[in-house]
Amino acid sequence: MNKNTLAAVLGVLLLLSLAGNGFLAWKKSAGDKAVKEKLEVLATKDSLQRALQKMEDSIRPLLTNYQEENQRLGSKIDELEGDKNPRIAALLSQIASLRASVTNAGSAIASSGGKPLTKEEQKKLAELKKLLEEEKEKVNSLMAQISEITKQRDDYAAQVQAEKDGKANMERENADMKDRIARGAIPQFGTLITAGIAKKGDQQVESTKAKSIEKLKITFDVLDNPLIKEPVEEEVTIRLIGPEGEVLSTSNQKLADKSSVYSLKQTIISDGEMHKVKWYYPTSGTVAGKLKKGKYTTELWSRQLLKQKNTFELN
Repeated sequence: MNKNTLAAVLGVLLLLSLAGNGFLAWKKSAGDKAVKEKLEVLATKDSLQRALQKMEDSIRPLLTNYQEENQRLGSKIDELEGDKNPRIAALLSQIASLRASVTNAGSAIASSGGKPLTKEEQKKLAELKKLLEEEKEKVNSLMAQISEITKQRDDYAAQVQAEKDGKANMERENADMKDRIARGAIPQFGTLITAGIAKKGDQQVESTKAKSIEKLKITFDVLDNPLIKEPVEEEVTIRLIGPEGEVLSTSNQKLADKSSVYSLKQTIISDGEMHKVKWYYPTSGTVAGKLKKGKYTTELWSRQLLKQKNTFELN
């Protein structure tokens, strides 16, 4: 083989080598581009899968929450309870559909390997990208619906709780009112007056002369009380205290504590209407001996409380 022929052969081989290297470089570049595009689609798919999982995770607790809160939230929450709520059921159905669509699309891309994309595959890839973008919008829409349902549930829960709190307050107020009425439905006493009674001929007249007084007249008012709906019996104690602190009494109470000695103790009946009570001390006969001159005090006690008090003077 001469030099010219050898040079020609080498030239042809060089051209073939360059062409082969160029083809391989083009093939590698096309493959890299396809791989890059596939990776982008798969990354988008994975992102959507994570979003769908997150969205489903946020919906599932709603089912449990609605079921657990149903008993304490009342009939309004029943309308939003878990599987009974058509909106939540629809959301779960849409999430399942999206999950299947994204999974199938990702599987189709992954199965093509690292080969360059044909025109048909490139068309499908573009359609898939568009589909994924549309699915993103659906995901965003579903998330907005989930937020709306959650807010609606929380609003109803707050409303029902407010109604329960209001009812509890009313029950406390009613109990307090009943207690006040019970404590107020007892006889109330008005003006207490004490006067000495002396005998003048055949008549009994009021007098302030200590030596002539045979009895003491005690009068007091039982006031009108609309809270009393049925007749009420009330024990009333009268203490007549003399000028030297002694308590006038017809019974043997000398050994008793001075504060517990009384002059009269009787029971009155009140039906809520105002009326006047008149008692005499002593209830029978006349006072023992002569009363002392000076200032006397009359006390009216009921339920161990001093209700009325007045003073009068004998000379």
